[in-house]
Amino acid sequence: MPSTTQISNAPKSSGITSVKLGHRKDVLAQFAELKQRTVHSLVVEAVDAYIAQMQAKMEYEAQAIRSFENFQQTGLHVTHDELQAWADSLTSDTPLEAPTCHK
Repeated sequence: MPSTTQISNAPKSSGITSVKLGHRKDVLAQFAELKQRTVHSLVVEAVDAYIAQMQAKMEYEAQAIRSFENFQQTGLHVTHDELQAWADSLTSDTPLEAPTCHK
């Protein structure tokens, strides 16, 4: 199975990047003032959130590919109807057991 793409958090340079924010800088300055923070701290927080979001998305996609490859190799699956019946039962007084994979 292919490994997931790993992106290192290790710094590769001085860590200084210039970004032209245009009109966004005024909006960020207003937010920063309201939050009693610096524009820099808001930008760093936004970049950190974006990195976390992209890493989660990449891991989710890699897991989906691994799951599909496993299905292709084994043929094991659960049908939509089986999964839907289980999900619908979760709010009932007698929830069903989770469906098991089969060929």
